[in-house]
Amino acid sequence: MYLNRAVLPFSLSVMVLLSLSGCIGGSTPMSQFYLLEPIHNSDNKTAFVQAKLPIALAPVRIPKYADRPQIVSATAQNTYQLSELNRWAEALDENMTRVLMENLSLLVPAEVQLTNTSNLAKQAKYRIALSVLEFHVDPKGQAKLNAQWDVTQDGKKLSSQQMSYQSPASTFNYRVMVTALNECLSNLSRDIATSLRQLDDAEKNQSTSKKAALPS
Repeated sequence: MYLNRAVLPFSLSVMVLLSLSGCIGGSTPMSQFYLLEPIHNSDNKTAFVQAKLPIALAPVRIPKYADRPQIVSATAQNTYQLSELNRWAEALDENMTRVLMENLSLLVPAEVQLTNTSNLAKQAKYRIALSVLEFHVDPKGQAKLNAQWDVTQDGKKLSSQQMSYQSPASTFNYRVMVTALNECLSNLSRDIATSLRQLDDAEKNQSTSKKAALPS
């Protein structure tokens, strides 16, 4: 009986060690990291040479549910999942802010400064504040972006818009999902750029009309 009692703990120890070695030696899936990318110059069909419009951009605000390293997707109504193996390579709000800066610089074109980091932002003609309300892929595999932005000048609100964007994605392929979300952000950038150009053109036309109305 003494011998059996001695062998039993030893056998259990061997089994535990083998189990641990199996866990350690087993293959663990590698995490994948993704970034949103700006529009390439070759993609901008409206690019032209002109003086750049000075713009100040506030850091993009994103909803709390999306403010995390894991990529978030909806699996059903009121149900979301976080992918531990598919993550953003940098903070999502910072990534979106940087991409929007580069896109507006190309599309307007503009000299874009962040409101919280540069004294040059005080000299900007227009200030933009963007709040993202939704940013995820839905259960049907559609990338969704819902955002609201305001344009102000000298403390006066000139424009306030809310737009929604969708792009075909996937429910399982995260590379496709990120690409579709990226396309939504690119389309948002194009709309903001168009809005800024329209505001600036209207201001220039108004100034020209006032000068023309003055007696010679």
